[in-house]
Amino acid sequence: MTATTTKVVCAVFLAALMGGCSDPEGVFTPDSAAVRAFRTRLNSQPSATAALQARCSTTIRVVRLSVDRPVTEDILTLLQVREAHQVTTRHVRLLCGETVLSDAWNWYVPERLSPAMNTLLEQTDTPFGRAVQQTAFRRQRLETRFPGRASGIVLENRALLRRGVDDAPISLVVEDYLPAAIRP
Repeated sequence: MTATTTKVVCAVFLAALMGGCSDPEGVFTPDSAAVRAFRTRLNSQPSATAALQARCSTTIRVVRLSVDRPVTEDILTLLQVREAHQVTTRHVRLLCGETVLSDAWNWYVPERLSPAMNTLLEQTDTPFGRAVQQTAFRRQRLETRFPGRASGIVLENRALLRRGVDDAPISLVVEDYLPAAIRP
């Protein structure tokens, strides 16, 4: 199954699960208290995993997924590189126990990371933020979207992660947060 197919199947399954549920308190609307609180938590930390970990009693688990999105000109421009081969793509799902919290795409520049960091990213399920924490990176939010309940995604965040020492972009992330990540 391709990553896109997997994402669509998960979104359809989630939409079906939510289809019979009402949201009378408007928990998942863009201006709800729960969404605002989650955005504040996310914006206050460089690592999305750390923001999710704050609400999970077990260690956030990462499941690596297949990669089928190309490196676009926009990605090259944002990461300040010229060639697609300079970028590695990582697609993961973050879970609290068995509950899916988010689906994340990560395009990163391996040459801006240490060999040990690259080994962790290539050979383990370590979350990106944990693997590169020694870079003292900061998160530059680029865009937040609200795809809508029918998509199964409550909030989509797009951010550039910048290395602390020189502000060089090390990663572009697109994170799709599911209701479990937002639920109060």
